[in-house]
Amino acid sequence: MLVEEAVWTWERALPLKYVLVSEEWDGELIVWARCADADGLFVEPAPRRERLTLVECAPTGRLRKAVERVRHRSPAPDGSVGPGGPGRLGQLDLVVDRPEPGTGPEDGPFCSPDAHRWQLLDPVLLDCRPSARDASLFDVTVEAEIDGPVWHRAEPADARWRLFNGAGGAGLGNCLRADGLYAHRPLPSAPPLRLIGCEPGERLLNRLVRSRADGDRVTLLALDRSGRVMRHQEHMPLGVVASRPSALGGALVDLWLGEGPAVRPAPAVRPVWDAWFEGPPAERGAWAAFPPEGRAEWAAFAAARQGADGPLPDPVRHLDGRHITDVQALVCALGEAVAGPGGHYQQCWGALRGCVCGGERPPAPFTLVWHDAEVAGRALASVSVDTAGETPYVDDVLRLLEKVGITVELR
Repeated sequence: MLVEEAVWTWERALPLKYVLVSEEWDGELIVWARCADADGLFVEPAPRRERLTLVECAPTGRLRKAVERVRHRSPAPDGSVGPGGPGRLGQLDLVVDRPEPGTGPEDGPFCSPDAHRWQLLDPVLLDCRPSARDASLFDVTVEAEIDGPVWHRAEPADARWRLFNGAGGAGLGNCLRADGLYAHRPLPSAPPLRLIGCEPGERLLNRLVRSRADGDRVTLLALDRSGRVMRHQEHMPLGVVASRPSALGGALVDLWLGEGPAVRPAPAVRPVWDAWFEGPPAERGAWAAFPPEGRAEWAAFAAARQGADGPLPDPVRHLDGRHITDVQALVCALGEAVAGPGGHYQQCWGALRGCVCGGERPPAPFTLVWHDAEVAGRALASVSVDTAGETPYVDDVLRLLEKVGITVELR
C-alpha cells in the first residue's frame, strides 16, 4: 500500500525509510516516529540446535526411507549408525494429543483442543537403533532447532505422538515419546536497535520528556523510496533507553531501543532490501542475481505486496526457467510468470507434502509455458518433499499445477 501523505509527511531531503506505529483498539493508527535509517536491524541468527530421541518410533514414507538409508551407511553391531554420517530430513513436525472418540492414527494433527505441536527446523537424523522392547521399532536421534511449547506436562497413557511431513503435511509415523523435547528454551536475545534521524511524534515526545515504563508495543514499518510499505517487522516493546541529537541535523534525534524485533533479517539479505527500497522491480529476473537466501527474501517481499497489482490477465503466461537452480528460484520465477516483475503466486505448497487442501485454484485457468525447464529438472533432481519421498520436486510441482487447473507446456 502507498502511505497516506497526511500521516507520513516527511519534508526533508533525506528519504523516509522506517516508521514506528501502533494501532488503537478502534483501528486508529498512531505514528510514534519517522526515521531516516536503522542500525542493528540486520542480525546474524544465533544457532539454537538441540538433540532429542524419538523412542520406539514407527516411521513411514520418507522418514522410514531416511532411517533405512542412514542405518545402512555403516551399521554397528547394535544397529546404531556408525561413521557413515547424518541424514537430512527436510521439514518435520511432531504433535502429541489425546485422541478424540472415533478418530484414528490417520486423522489430522489437531484432534484435541489441547494438542501440543513442535516444528523441528532443518532436522538431521544422527542415529537410529532398534528399540530395546521391540526390535521392529527404532529409537531415532535427531538434531534440529525446536520451536514449540517448553513447559512440561504429564501426558496420559493414551496420548498419541505423531510425526508429520512439515506443517499441514501428511503423516510420517508415530512414536512412544520424545526424550529431550520438553526443555527450557528462552527466546532468542533481541539486541538493542538504534533508529537514526528520527522525527518523534507527539506521543513519543511526551515519553521522552516524562520517562515511564508501560506496555506500549510498536511495529516497525520499512518503506520504499515512494512511501510504499515494503515489510512489517513484528511487534516489539517501545523501550527507549537513550536519545541524542542526530548527526543528520535539524530537530532529528537518534533513539536507542533496549529491545528490537526478536526476529530480524540476516545481513546477507540486506542487498535485497536495498533493491526493493528503490521500488517494486520493473524488469523480470532481478532476483536471479542473489544467492538462495536472498531469493527467499525476495519471495517474501513479493508475498508482502500480494494483490497490489493483481494477476496478469493473459491466458498464456511465460516462465523463464534459465535461473531456476533452487526451490526459492522457482517460487520467484513462478510469481513473475503469474503476476509480473516482483509478483507473487498464491499457492499452498504444503500440498506437495500431503496437505489435505490439495492446492489452491487460480481465479481463472491459464496456460503456463515453462521455458528451459530442463535447468530446474537437473538442479532439483535430488530434492523430494512428498510424503513417500519418491517423486522429484519438479515433478510434484508440475502435478500440482495441473491439478489446480493450470496447463503446463515444457520447452
